[in-house]
Amino acid sequence: MIDIEAVMADFAVRQAERQMQVAEEIQQLKVAILPRLQDAGIARVEIRFDGCGDSGAVEECACLDAAGAWIPCPDVTLLEGEAGSVDRTGSREPQSLGQALEQLTYLALERHHPGWEINDGACGELVIDVAEATFVLDCSLRFTATDDHSTEL
Repeated sequence: MIDIEAVMADFAVRQAERQMQVAEEIQQLKVAILPRLQDAGIARVEIRFDGCGDSGAVEECACLDAAGAWIPCPDVTLLEGEAGSVDRTGSREPQSLGQALEQLTYLALERHHPGWEINDGACGELVIDVAEATFVLDCSLRFTATDDHSTEL
């Protein structure tokens, strides 16, 4: 017989551990990303995402200079140990700045809006102000509503 309380307690522990891991990964990425953006003359990054059904994705990553003009995301690799993606074997692989920005967005969504891609989904953007070193996640959650009426005639 399955001890449902033990299963739920184990699940809660694993969820708490994952939340701590996500928070640490977000901080590591923020520290690794900012200097690369500064070095490239990027003043602002706007990372747009959209999802519904059971899938979602980063749709666009726009890097802007101080005048608000679009500039390409620099093709630089984060140094080993700064921030890397963990593959299925558990080894860390170096990643590009673009990959790190995308990973940061997914981690922020996992931490603050888990399930953002489920059912009606959500859309929004992660905005990075490089000079201010701020990261703001704007997320619009969608939902279906019903307005039921009963009238006796």
